[in-house]
Amino acid sequence: MWASAAWKSALTAAGLAMAMAFVGLSGTSAAEPDDEAAVTQRQRAIVGAFATAIVHDDHAGIAEHATPDIVWTIPGSSVVSGRATGIDDITRLADTFAQYGLRISPQGFAFGRDTVAVTLHDSGVHNGKRLEQDVVNVLTIRDDKISDVTAHLTDIESFDAYFS
Repeated sequence: MWASAAWKSALTAAGLAMAMAFVGLSGTSAAEPDDEAAVTQRQRAIVGAFATAIVHDDHAGIAEHATPDIVWTIPGSSVVSGRATGIDDITRLADTFAQYGLRISPQGFAFGRDTVAVTLHDSGVHNGKRLEQDVVNVLTIRDDKISDVTAHLTDIESFDAYFS
């Protein structure tokens, strides 16, 4: 579940503010502040590249920015719920998001050592069904690629109804 074409600009604007707030709260670290900023900037770029590929249903981009063994877990019982494992499953997931007209807007970002939590707002209308809900996706970064995405939904029932 990802942002629209405005992802990169929203990621830069909102992400910088959130990064400033959350990096300072990340606990003790031997890294210098400049190193932390560089790590956050790299994480932002990795997540942004992957998100752009998902939003644009770009199979080559997904393969480029995800590990071969990527896992994406979504709660519920809808057609997109469960565990998508590997590049092929993730590209099918992106296909389904596109087919259902899912629109995603980033709301905020929190940066960890090897994870980025992204607060999103999902919306859309498909076959007369409307979706409006907040989501938190936690993305794990390994070897400068996305290796895991775990979705947390505020309303699993409405999500299931939309993707049925």
